[in-house]
Amino acid sequence: MNISLQQLASALGGEISGKQILAPGPGHSPKDRSLSIRLDETAPDGFVVHSFSGDDPIVCRDHVRQLGGLARWEPQKAGSSHSAIARMTERLSSQVATKSQARPVAKAGSPPAEYIYRLADGTPYLRVKRPGFYQAHWDGTGWANGAPKGPKIPYRLPEMLGAEHDDVVVVEGEKDADNVAALGFITTTNSCGAEKFTADLAEWFKGKNVYVLPDNDEPGERHAEQVIEILQPVAKSIRVVRLPGLPDKGDVSDWIEAGGTADELAELLRRAPEIEAEVPQRLIKSSAQFLEGFTPPDYLIDGLVQRRFLYSVTAPTGHGKTAVALLISAHKALGLPIGKHEVDPGRVLYFAGENPDDVRMRWIALSERMGFDPKTIDVHFLEGTFKVSELVARIKQEVADLGGVSLIVVDTSAAYFEGDEENGNVQAGTHARLFRQLLKFPGEPCALILCHPVKNAQQDSLLPRGGGAFIAEVDGNLTCWKTDSLVTLHWQGKFRGTDFAPITFQLETVSSTHLRDSKGRQIPSVVAKALSDAEKSRAEASSRDDEDALLLAVADHPGSAYPGLAVALGWITGKGENKTKVSRVAKRLKADKLVNTDRRGSLRLSEKGETEVKRLRANRPPNLIVSS
Repeated sequence: MNISLQQLASALGGEISGKQILAPGPGHSPKDRSLSIRLDETAPDGFVVHSFSGDDPIVCRDHVRQLGGLARWEPQKAGSSHSAIARMTERLSSQVATKSQARPVAKAGSPPAEYIYRLADGTPYLRVKRPGFYQAHWDGTGWANGAPKGPKIPYRLPEMLGAEHDDVVVVEGEKDADNVAALGFITTTNSCGAEKFTADLAEWFKGKNVYVLPDNDEPGERHAEQVIEILQPVAKSIRVVRLPGLPDKGDVSDWIEAGGTADELAELLRRAPEIEAEVPQRLIKSSAQFLEGFTPPDYLIDGLVQRRFLYSVTAPTGHGKTAVALLISAHKALGLPIGKHEVDPGRVLYFAGENPDDVRMRWIALSERMGFDPKTIDVHFLEGTFKVSELVARIKQEVADLGGVSLIVVDTSAAYFEGDEENGNVQAGTHARLFRQLLKFPGEPCALILCHPVKNAQQDSLLPRGGGAFIAEVDGNLTCWKTDSLVTLHWQGKFRGTDFAPITFQLETVSSTHLRDSKGRQIPSVVAKALSDAEKSRAEASSRDDEDALLLAVADHPGSAYPGLAVALGWITGKGENKTKVSRVAKRLKADKLVNTDRRGSLRLSEKGETEVKRLRANRPPNLIVSS
């Protein structure tokens, strides 16, 4: 075609925008810019058109040829399209046979390339380089290795936002997006490839007419289903467009290479049926209809936690949440009661994200303490941290392969946080909703998310980080608080369901013949044990006895340091005076305002403490009173 972009723009009364012409469509006013024209030597006419107002592509092509003084189009010779499809099939078959299994690679013969994801204002955000699909993020001055910490954004976002219409084509991969965009369509994709379309992308598709072009393989179909599930609540309409003639594993770039044109693609988009959303039920229900929605509680642990419910388990570091979570996991798999709460046996999935090695050692120690075989028990582990949003579909499939799970434990919430501000309401809410997807796994599981509390949390302020946004998304906030060696499990802030009495566990330091360091020495580990009411009473009485004994020792040895008090009380271990126990008991006495600390760090009785000592001396037998 012997005409330049500038000459054609002048002939059509339009203007150049990038590599395309925006001009009045046939029969439209001179100010109209609904017709896009791109010069393309591979196209039958030497150009491709796209009408943003839905004009017939044949009429548009004739309109361009007439005003531009171009020759009439003649059809391709018979068989040419078939030959192109055959060449595409042959190339793809060869490509599949030699594809590396180690990491994603570009298609055979594809040159190196890089794709830049930009924010709405055009600022660089993410760079993807091919081959290898390595990611880098923009740090304000240049590219740094690794994906951005913030949410995902669609590829070619500024073009999406700047479009004069609401139509957007969603493909699988940046190369496909660029190729379809070159035909004149607003096109996008997500980073990381198939089945990685995440919920944080949905906001950019509100009110859009979405056309999904899946690759011709199973991952492509699953990807399309994922896009539909995420976008259907926000998009104006969604259509799935299946390209004719694609071989196995073919994509839209292959279709274009085989001779597919913008006009043909536009026709396929128009013909694709809209995916119908479910007809909404009436908002107002009768009393009878309202009662039909009642679902009896389906307890995973009787009277405690329910299936399909999401719970946070909040406790400071060192207060036993991992030990308790592992014990609950073992009891669930074995069908053993927890205190008074009956437990039916069920499969468990444990996300060991924060410290997999510690979880591994505790699990070995617990198996020896409880007497189960850790190699055959029906508890399964996910080791290390990763982006749950990117792997949730894969994990769901592996759970299905297992036959479903009853309980999921995430250790911890912070280990899987994908944002950059854990206490930010928006990011915390998104984070909690991500965990809610676990409840849709096969088996209708309950999920326990182990959480760190807010800063400087005390026993009466055990709320998970993220404030109201996180706790609003869960069905209950369970808590663990350790006093001496006892851990109390209860709830705080929110709990959907019947209240339950606090459950007491005891933390035990144990050694295992299977836990040794490189020199063969046994490594101690901490495990939990659920206590009966009688065991709880004995343990609490022992703690009170320790408090009384220390209070009397402080009265008899004023100004003594912790080692001296330990000797006076006979609290001696193999390593000498048990100063740790003195400190632990003293902390409880301080909380009850029975003792104070002087400027040298020594304990002194408070006025309230002196009164309590008088009471103890009056009520205790002489042989139980610590004397000087």
